[in-house]
Amino acid sequence: MENVKEICIENLFENLKVFSKKKVCAMVKANAYGHGLNEIVTLLSDRVEMFGVANEKEGVLVRKFTDKKIVVVGKTNNFELCRKHNLQVVVENESDICKTLDKGLLCHLKIDCGMNRLGAKSQFELKLLNRFLEDNNVKLESISTHFPNTANKTQTKKNYQRFLSLRKNISQKTPVSFGGSGIIDYDFEFDIIRAGIGLYGYERGGLLPVLKIKSFVEKVFYVKAGENIGYGMGYKAKSGGFYGIVPVGYADGLKRGLSGRFCVLIDGKRYSAVGNICMDCFFVKLDKSVGVGQTVIVMQDANEFAKKLNTISYEVLTGFSNFRGKTKVV
Repeated sequence: MENVKEICIENLFENLKVFSKKKVCAMVKANAYGHGLNEIVTLLSDRVEMFGVANEKEGVLVRKFTDKKIVVVGKTNNFELCRKHNLQVVVENESDICKTLDKGLLCHLKIDCGMNRLGAKSQFELKLLNRFLEDNNVKLESISTHFPNTANKTQTKKNYQRFLSLRKNISQKTPVSFGGSGIIDYDFEFDIIRAGIGLYGYERGGLLPVLKIKSFVEKVFYVKAGENIGYGMGYKAKSGGFYGIVPVGYADGLKRGLSGRFCVLIDGKRYSAVGNICMDCFFVKLDKSVGVGQTVIVMQDANEFAKKLNTISYEVLTGFSNFRGKTKVV
């Protein structure tokens, strides 16, 4: 009996097919969105063009599992570490480019078309950058941008036109890289898609969740009517009945805000979680058919949890990065 983070290969590969009409940069930041870096990178290494990470330290970890290109899409601070581990970097200004030249690194230019996060965002900036690139004979690996809200078609089309207008200031021909799984549904001209949450089954229709959280019934006990269960006396039994303990808690990524607000599956039947989620376990109201050791499916669709928590699937999934259990590929 053990806690298991289950990765479905079939669903992962089916999701990848959706994006494969472009070259794919598989985003594996934040422990592959909570799924497990080792497992996801190993599974995708022969199927994608490159991997994307948030920072150079994540890049070092990914390099242990693949020889493919690795791009640091966030702000790079340690260019020497990138050189040592053959990491490519995203640049947004002359200072960044100078540092890549000093270390002999390949770079990707980021343009800000509306996110207001990273990237050059004015015609003036890009004209100066273009002159610097030409004077120093710097060949870019790609020119990229990230769309802030691909669900809004009108705004995204405006962002795209903004990107095209800014991109004209860079004279060299180079591949164009767009981020956001939803961007694959647009007829924009680009070469590389940085596929993130979509690979794992979320953000657009037709995708399949890759991650399932499984545990087991650790203990079954009887509670009389009027007795309380758990911290804060947050649950009082209205009648006598059987309850179980499942050894997954908020330290594993099961948000405490879900206390008493979700159901689990045991042998195909739904059972309600009750009481406050503990650091290491939670409680479930059972019936006589359930015994110690039976498998409990805690989560199979992050969107269900996200709705209850008024958040997004990203936060739910990455919360399981510190899950204390075995990762199993099926």
